[in-house]
Amino acid sequence: MNAIEKFKAALSAPEIQVLHQCLKQAMQPLPEDAVPWYLGGSQSAAGYIMPAHAKVLQSLSSQWTDLSLGLHWDTPERTPASRSRALAEFAKQLHDLGYVTGWRNEKFSFWEDHVIGTGPQCLEPTSLLRAAFEMERSAFRFFGLRSHAVHVNGFTHEGHLWCGRRAVTKPTDPGMLDNMAAGGLTVGESLQSCGVREMAEEAGLSEALALSAVAQGQVTTCRAVPRGWHYETLWVYNLLMPADVKPVNQDGEVAEFSLLSPQQVVQAIAAKHMTVDAACVVAHAVLHACGLQEVEQNGAVVQRAL
Repeated sequence: MNAIEKFKAALSAPEIQVLHQCLKQAMQPLPEDAVPWYLGGSQSAAGYIMPAHAKVLQSLSSQWTDLSLGLHWDTPERTPASRSRALAEFAKQLHDLGYVTGWRNEKFSFWEDHVIGTGPQCLEPTSLLRAAFEMERSAFRFFGLRSHAVHVNGFTHEGHLWCGRRAVTKPTDPGMLDNMAAGGLTVGESLQSCGVREMAEEAGLSEALALSAVAQGQVTTCRAVPRGWHYETLWVYNLLMPADVKPVNQDGEVAEFSLLSPQQVVQAIAAKHMTVDAACVVAHAVLHACGLQEVEQNGAVVQRAL
């Protein structure tokens, strides 16, 4: 059996059910009072905002106009560049007013659902897909926009899992268990380059090892959070960790790493000691991934998708 199969085989039926529940609960319903907002002439909402936040935006600019179903916004030019400039100013104002916190000085690209797709038909986010705009990542939840992130599961040959504990200084989910490495997809990055970067920064892994991680599809999560609406597609990668390699944090975002048995991982998920997103990524890997197969290549043991 490969590493993921060993992990799953060690679990009881009730423990497997905990993982199924993670995926069932990944998509939470929108709050009844959520206000959709529409970009340009689009018939589908770009995002969803709180009623109070909608009033704040309308107080900042007359470009936020009322529709029968929600709000409409665009720049006169209706170009990605003009939208990005305008939204950069909105984000700064919202930050100054205290509505956007945890400023990261990093930008995410936003692709409309009709461009990138949803569910199993979701396309990989790349610069080849036309983004509607880009904006400071910490403002995405205020505007209820869909973002993208890469999450990496670090499995051992025995079927155990390396998990990181988020630093208490993290603005989101401080002190909670997380995947071995994870991070948002910033403007201009590919999924693979994002994963390699995060594995270096958060776990101290070499580029050669990081590049051997196997892509295993994606899972989307959405839920109400204090700062707005969290809507993110998590791109799942599984990495087979050599026995002589231990993750060591480099950027201060991970307090510690623990090597957990399958039962300990599920217990942490059931007790809500692991972040919602990380739990979904583990569940997706174990329940739906095709697995990892160890093969010898140029004298070294590597992995490939089955």
